[in-house]
Amino acid sequence: MRKIASSAATALLTVGVLTACSPSSTDAKSGATAKESAKPTAPTVEKTTKPGGGLKDGRIGDAGTACTLPVSFEAPKEWKHTGFTGEDNEFLNKWAGHRSVKVACELSASRIGVIGFIRVYTTDGPDKSPRQVLETFVAEEKRVSDPQYTETKLGDLPAAEVVYTQRDALLDEPRTRRGLAVKTTKGLTVLHVEGAESDDPKAVIPAYEQAKATMRATT
Repeated sequence: MRKIASSAATALLTVGVLTACSPSSTDAKSGATAKESAKPTAPTVEKTTKPGGGLKDGRIGDAGTACTLPVSFEAPKEWKHTGFTGEDNEFLNKWAGHRSVKVACELSASRIGVIGFIRVYTTDGPDKSPRQVLETFVAEEKRVSDPQYTETKLGDLPAAEVVYTQRDALLDEPRTRRGLAVKTTKGLTVLHVEGAESDDPKAVIPAYEQAKATMRATT
């Protein structure tokens, strides 16, 4: 497996990444104790984006951006935007356990020091509703509890949203996850918030809400 395999696996394991703390030290003269903590840099996929990467008019998903999708939406310019090829997709889906969708794009907040991602998946599924696609997606996740689904529309596009709890594989601690499925004539798209800081209120959640508010079908 080429370089993307190891780097992509590292990125997918960021769900369990923790803030590391060094042992406390005591000053001999003052007796004061200080703790030194260091937050690890979020691993990122080392693969370069597809030709014509970046954003077009602040949006991702249109032709000429890092990821060509059935939908486009506004994305944070300071985040890293990575598109995936078929070979990358096969490895990532096998690692993540998703068989019903194909991973198409990753938006990473690692450049601003946050371990949070919005991963974008696609599927043809012309006979399935957004909720059905989302239910299958969540069923493929592990250690999931209490999924709450809401059927809605984004503009004139049928959509469904889910919020659920997932226990961290390494720490056995609960984390809030959320995802969105939207349907167009080109197929269905799933946006899923992932990472150790998936519920970050200053960067990750606003980026997810921005994507929802600016969603539209690509031409």
